[in-house]
Amino acid sequence: MKRAVITTLVMGLLSLGVFASSPSGLAVGEKIQAFLVKNCEGGDPYCQVCKYGKRPKLISVGDLSDPAWIEDLKALQTLHEKYSNDGKGLAVFALAASIHDGKATPVTDSEAALVRLKQIKEENKLTFPLVIAQNADEIYKAQGKANQGYKIFEDYYKVTESRTVMFGDKSNTVKYNAVLTGDTHKQLSELESVLQKSL
Repeated sequence: MKRAVITTLVMGLLSLGVFASSPSGLAVGEKIQAFLVKNCEGGDPYCQVCKYGKRPKLISVGDLSDPAWIEDLKALQTLHEKYSNDGKGLAVFALAASIHDGKATPVTDSEAALVRLKQIKEENKLTFPLVIAQNADEIYKAQGKANQGYKIFEDYYKVTESRTVMFGDKSNTVKYNAVLTGDTHKQLSELESVLQKSL
């Protein structure tokens, strides 16, 4: 009898939205951690999070087949231009992934994805890095070495939806997380308000 009552209560709370669902990507309060990427401009795998150092970071994750994500990047370019302060303020980068069945995984055709990202960057005059994730375990294993502490993007960041944005302050603590599928103008205004406090 008690179990039935508890089950009914829990179902009722869920229907009212009392229990929030897990966010796509890192939740507010979690830490942005180092992971390897490859840039559409070429070069070896590297850590973009590390390269940005102690600057506040804005990460956008999307599926290349999602045209709305490309529109998001244009809006993020505006924030980048407004707050980057010649490389001393806001740091932005965008990561393309394959997102299916509620899970982001590395793109299946890396070379094609990098070509497409470079095209998107040039066509939209984006000035922040466009990248794909790289598996540090596999890269170091091929070199006969152990992973040097890098996270595996899909395992650690747990992105489940295209158009996920995560903003972290100078200590890499996430202060804002959203999937830009609601009122995008309102969401971007909320994001801008949060990042202004961290610059």
